Amino acid sequence: MEALLGVDLGTTNCKAIVYDVNGNKVAESQVEYPTHHPKPLWAEQDPQDWLNAFFLSTRTVIKEAYKKGYEIIGMALTGQREGVVPISKGGKPLDRCIIWMDERSIPQTEKIGSIIGVDEIYRRTGLRLAPMFTATKLLWLKENKPKVYEEANVFLQPKELINFILTGRACTDPSLASRTLLFNIHKLDWDTEVASSCGLSIDKLPEIVPSHEIIGYIREDFVKKLELKKSIPIVNGGGDRPCEALGAGVIEHGIVGETTGTTTNIKMSTNKVVLDPKKRILCSGHVISGLRLLEAGTTPTGAILRWFRDNIALKEVEEARRKGIDPYDIISKEAEKVDPGSSGLILLPFFMGANAPRWNPYLRGAILGLTLGHTRAHIARCIMEGVAYLCREIFDIFNELGLEIDKVVLLGGAARSPLWSTIKASVWRRRVIIPKETDAAPLGAAILAGLGTGVFNSAEEAVKNMIIYVSHYDPINEWSKLYERYYNAYLKIMNTLEDLLTEIYKREL
Repeated sequence: MEALLGVDLGTTNCKAIVYDVNGNKVAESQVEYPTHHPKPLWAEQDPQDWLNAFFLSTRTVIKEAYKKGYEIIGMALTGQREGVVPISKGGKPLDRCIIWMDERSIPQTEKIGSIIGVDEIYRRTGLRLAPMFTATKLLWLKENKPKVYEEANVFLQPKELINFILTGRACTDPSLASRTLLFNIHKLDWDTEVASSCGLSIDKLPEIVPSHEIIGYIREDFVKKLELKKSIPIVNGGGDRPCEALGAGVIEHGIVGETTGTTTNIKMSTNKVVLDPKKRILCSGHVISGLRLLEAGTTPTGAILRWFRDNIALKEVEEARRKGIDPYDIISKEAEKVDPGSSGLILLPFFMGANAPRWNPYLRGAILGLTLGHTRAHIARCIMEGVAYLCREIFDIFNELGLEIDKVVLLGGAARSPLWSTIKASVWRRRVIIPKETDAAPLGAAILAGLGTGVFNSAEEAVKNMIIYVSHYDPINEWSKLYERYYNAYLKIMNTLEDLLTEIYKREL
């Protein structure tokens, strides 16, 4: 029996999953690793921690797949984007990875903006100028660790480093190259003018190879370390969000994927470059040749419910501990008892500032409308509703840009909540669909492995074979009517308070 291996090198752990060619899980393992914060706003990871986690998790699933009678015929990796690792001519990391959430490069971000202009950067790259993206980190290295910058032969993102270790080939793909601020989203190639204007060397960037292409075979010493029976091909793979879109079947016009875990990400595949005049939506490269990925990534959303769990829902957590169940199940059941609209509560879901669609780091979170009659259950439900309003605002922008939404696929941990899914369907006035595999990034990587090894002839064929939709939720008409009023109130509150919050938190605190 043939199987495909997808590996997701995420922000907190490495997850390895073996799937059969019909999309069923054969084996799964994950291993965590730490993030280091040596200074405020800094976030680093040690590439050796990735390697240790990769070999442990991957070896575990390979052994289990063999026990079940499966032959692994190919592997592809996905993972976190924008981080950068300097690699020496000898093939060794010269420093820790400055990962995506690190914001030390704010001065370099402002410098790039003054040289090129934020509008021109967006027009060329499809990205807003922000310290998240790789070019700002490279410029920080050049200015603050010039020896590391000069000694680096190539700069690689996380999954690219693992591929390089396994095969000896240093390469990227369009989905990851497009998150550097150095990639022309129209030409699908490095933008030499942007790089030279920033004082960065294109020669230190890896070659760009399609995500579905085989880039090499696992070296013999790692075949033994992974306890493989023989070397297998490594397919290039891509970034986590584009792989997630592929793994959820979000590759056709009119289909949107919504992922709510720690944060929320909304994504849509298109066959052309789509830019928003107000720069609210980002346009990136895709893991499928010929497509682009439109993205709206928010600041923490699901993490707000976790904050509620850890700081307010102490009674529910204790009850869950006694019963040996997930506290979120109890929180959701209590929230179900509350009427839609949470008796007038409205959440402003900006507990860590705002990315899409408002892109304002000075916004702050709030729960408005509290009275002595409100309970923890009201707060829990208003958190779910507030996240749905935030997503609705993004959907409205998609519609404003002429992008019709026919179907929404829910992913991430929140997709396991029937209540939250029904709230979203009702706020958005659209059916939402739940796939069997809500953690879709490693499945997308496995699909790429299948495309590269010839198991599938097209992405459409792979999606048909590998993705199973197991349930759906329709809008409740009475809820939708009420939520329309609450959504309009949410917009009015935000539009009224945004300037005031910005003034207070930017200048006075």
